[in-house]
Amino acid sequence: MESYDSPTMRKVSEFANGQVDNFLDSVDDLTRALKDVESPDIERVRAKVKLALIAAKSAVADAASQVRTQARDVGKRTDSYVRENPWQVIGVAAVIGLAVGILTSRRSSSGR
Repeated sequence: MESYDSPTMRKVSEFANGQVDNFLDSVDDLTRALKDVESPDIERVRAKVKLALIAAKSAVADAASQVRTQARDVGKRTDSYVRENPWQVIGVAAVIGLAVGILTSRRSSSGR
């Protein structure tokens, strides 16, 4: 069975994780910058932001894990279906190829 952890999936995942991490780091930097400001209101906001950061990091990790699991399950089901019904898959692929060919030939002949 083919690996579902392809280089493309890894790149997309790394990019998304990087963007979320950058955002969370920016928020974390902001809370650190406000560390020296003494005000009850700022202290409450800082505490809320820290809790929100912890929750966000946990939610991102959980969502990424869930997406990976779902993608792996879909890949396994697709692989099983193709293995159990190879001729149906070949037929569907042939019909799609034929339709694309017809549409492409019509487009190129009408564009002259």
